[in-house]
Amino acid sequence: MGEFEEDRFADADAAGEPPAGIPPREDAPAGDPPAGPGVGQSSSASRGVAPEGLPQWEVRARRVLDEEYILEEAAPGSLDAGRMLGLHRTMRTRASLHAHLLRQLSTFFCEDPEVRGLLDDADVTALKIAAGLRCTYPQAHGKVRDAYLAVQWMPVTFTYLRRGDLPEQWHHYLIRHTRRLSEEQARDVDAHMATIEIPSISQDTFEKHVRLAVALATAGTLPAPPSRSRDVEIVGIDTETGTASLLVTGPIPEIQALAHRLDVAARTVQKAQRTALEAGAEGPLPFDIDRDLAERGTALSLRTLRYAILTHSVLDIDPVEETARPYKILVTVPALTLLGQSDAPAMLEGMTPLPAELARELAAGESTWQRILTDPITGAYLPVTAQTYQPTTQMRLQLRLRHPVCAVPGCTRATVLAAEDDHIIEYDHDHPDQGGQTSLWNLHRLCWLHHKQKTAGLIDPARDPVEDPARGDGTTTAGPLETTWDIGRDIRIRARENTDLLTPRLAKILQRDWRAYERAHEDALRLHAEENTRPRQERAAEQRRAAWAKAYSHRGGRRIIPPNPTHDETEPPF
Repeated sequence: MGEFEEDRFADADAAGEPPAGIPPREDAPAGDPPAGPGVGQSSSASRGVAPEGLPQWEVRARRVLDEEYILEEAAPGSLDAGRMLGLHRTMRTRASLHAHLLRQLSTFFCEDPEVRGLLDDADVTALKIAAGLRCTYPQAHGKVRDAYLAVQWMPVTFTYLRRGDLPEQWHHYLIRHTRRLSEEQARDVDAHMATIEIPSISQDTFEKHVRLAVALATAGTLPAPPSRSRDVEIVGIDTETGTASLLVTGPIPEIQALAHRLDVAARTVQKAQRTALEAGAEGPLPFDIDRDLAERGTALSLRTLRYAILTHSVLDIDPVEETARPYKILVTVPALTLLGQSDAPAMLEGMTPLPAELARELAAGESTWQRILTDPITGAYLPVTAQTYQPTTQMRLQLRLRHPVCAVPGCTRATVLAAEDDHIIEYDHDHPDQGGQTSLWNLHRLCWLHHKQKTAGLIDPARDPVEDPARGDGTTTAGPLETTWDIGRDIRIRARENTDLLTPRLAKILQRDWRAYERAHEDALRLHAEENTRPRQERAAEQRRAAWAKAYSHRGGRRIIPPNPTHDETEPPF
């Protein structure tokens, strides 16, 4: 690809004209780097003057970024000089391509009939874009908002980006610092950056002015109160060690108060543990989470006790009533891992691997296990049957295994909480035999947002009736079920259910071990048949020699001499 003019992009993707007041780039011959100031260009910008139609620069670079400047440290005509120019042209090309992508995303969003150009309604557009970019729904949603911000609210800096004068990483830095601003504030930042000689300044100068522009645009606005920062999230998941961290963020007084309460409670429990150990108390000790205090003889550390109190205490939500259904954590452990014959990891909620040793420890502490059958080739969960409207407990368990995240393609919201079991073919309450049945073939789990969109008809799932075991001979496909999603009016995507990734691997291990057993069994039968054909005296002599060799080796290398025969013995004892 030799040129990346904005009007060429517009013809290719029907992106339309640039924002009002911003001229298109100058045309460049095919094979040359993008137009604008830089290597080999002679535009007005390369002479230190802002391009026509753009604001004049107030903050100037010390030198214009031209070919001579780039090659100052390289020998003319050398291999390194050519490579430096090639890298610079690649940087400019990437910037133009990134601008092209942002223009496509912005146009897609603005012209989507299901959205009508409202950012709050960008969810359906994000699902379509996720299918095109092969990314997740949250990533697509963020890309839509960033593209709208860059193209519609910050047109001047976007112009420098599409000309190749603003490196892609610099533009990412700009967007990160402005995506939380209002439209008026973002336009103020764009106006400030327009007065800077972006084609030639250094990265440090650019980032300094971005921070200054944001500070000037937000001056006089009240900072967000600390109460809006209250949050609890899981961070630092390490699947190798089986650990994770809980990050609690909030106003400083509340966090300090929480830490103080935990510290006081930990010291109180530690004192009680010491007293019980000194008195030799029998029975369970308070907060003995590993059940080894009596064996250790010492109380737990304050760090461990803070953790134990935080994770093993009953949460007080009075006056709100506690949910009737207790929260359960699903840990799927391969059978060979439980038997100690494999170190394949367990899966937490079907998404997070857990080390084998931790999985065996968790299983050892449970009195009830549930067997989950999977297809040995595909890993698909084998179905259970039901005929009622409300899914049974076993069906809910299966659905959580099949859909650890929302079933909508690209969505990554976990379905442990705030998710709903949904009928793909609607259940007919008046005529149950005519509507969709409550079966695993007709059920999936959706997050609250996409369940709402399905109810509104914005997205529509469907499955092949041929695969419904209730309509045929009762059999089911060995592979995971496929769902076809109609998103909006013109987008159709296929998605497959979650499978157990370890099942095919363990099935291969079992097959390998079974083949080894069969070979060993055949060898044993062959040797036994050969032994039966040998003379008995030959076998006996060989066995005696083997016995002597074994005895000799067990005596540390000393030779064993049989005792002399007595007068009463007619045959030697050996």
